[in-house]
Amino acid sequence: MSDKSELNINEDDPAVNNLVRLLKLPKGKINIQIDNKPSLSLDFRQDKLLVDVKDSSIFEMIEEEENDQGLFEKIKAAKKVAQILDNNNLTISILRKGKKAISLGKEANPTLSKLLTRSNDIQIDSVRQVAKLGKDMKKAENE
Repeated sequence: MSDKSELNINEDDPAVNNLVRLLKLPKGKINIQIDNKPSLSLDFRQDKLLVDVKDSSIFEMIEEEENDQGLFEKIKAAKKVAQILDNNNLTISILRKGKKAISLGKEANPTLSKLLTRSNDIQIDSVRQVAKLGKDMKKAENE
């Protein structure tokens, strides 16, 4: 990235191409445990990936950049990723403890969430689960 304040995401980006290839190849499930506790589950299906966050301690492993991006920048980046997923007939669904929170890509069918994200490719499946996921991330950030 050339400028830390803006995410430059496009379909020609090698990282994006690798993500698309990764989502198209495997089929099956990967379970990640931390300290013998289920933390994250990746369920690769036909053209869909279900990411189930089972324990917020997984967020402690994610390094934050020096500048913490605001909500607008995060939504903008999510819109770009969701559009690229849709263009490649792929979907990523993020779950919190088995309950769907948000879907990005082809299978997203936003209704009210379209007003917030201004995207046809991002669906907020559960405001409650998104809020809880946000709290989990903040909690892990402060630990």
